[in-house]
Amino acid sequence: MRGVHEGRFEIESQTDPWIKYGDELLIMGQVVKALEYYDRALKGSSKYTQTRAWQSKANALDAMGKYNDAIECYDSALSCDPEDAECWFNKGILLKKMGQENEGATCIHKAIHFAMGHQ
Repeated sequence: MRGVHEGRFEIESQTDPWIKYGDELLIMGQVVKALEYYDRALKGSSKYTQTRAWQSKANALDAMGKYNDAIECYDSALSCDPEDAECWFNKGILLKKMGQENEGATCIHKAIHFAMGHQ
């Protein structure tokens, strides 16, 4: 899972520039503008870019209170990479926030499973 360092996301070097710009805007609270950049990144061709863009978009929609739309984006990210522990964790937290305790716990369990290197 990617961490936070001094208020900025540690982003892997292969991250699409549009995702980087979107993440910076999200940190600054400019959620709608961040969504525009994530949509641009979704045009990227790599599996990693697609997964990150969907996940970042989900995080932004969550911040806007658009929980169902965020869940759809997490599902799209997981269709690109079904073993993405960070995405499973974020989806689980959101489901718990939405009152779906069992589904959230299942997602968090999957996150732990994949974070530990199990397949």
